Amino acid sequence: MMELIDIVKAFEAQNSVELTISGQIVDGAKSTDLRWTAVAYDGDPDQPGAKILALANVRCGEKRLVTMEAVLLQLLYALDHQLAENEFRGTGVI
Repeated sequence: MMELIDIVKAFEAQNSVELTISGQIVDGAKSTDLRWTAVAYDGDPDQPGAKILALANVRCGEKRLVTMEAVLLQLLYALDHQLAENEFRGTGVI
């Protein structure tokens, strides 16, 4: 577990963001899945005025993700891509 925490802390430090990561059980017509969401903020997400800089969702069943490390890396890749796009566009926010 410590390795996953270190990965998240390194991502936050490298990108000057704070992350929230949450999971939700999704009941579908054919199966039940887990949906994970990661949001990157420009500061403390609990403080008023914090801006969302990137948002990523992943469903474990769709991507065949079976480990928490795979879920986390998929989310961070997606966030990193969005942060880079925003930086190149010069907007910085979604």
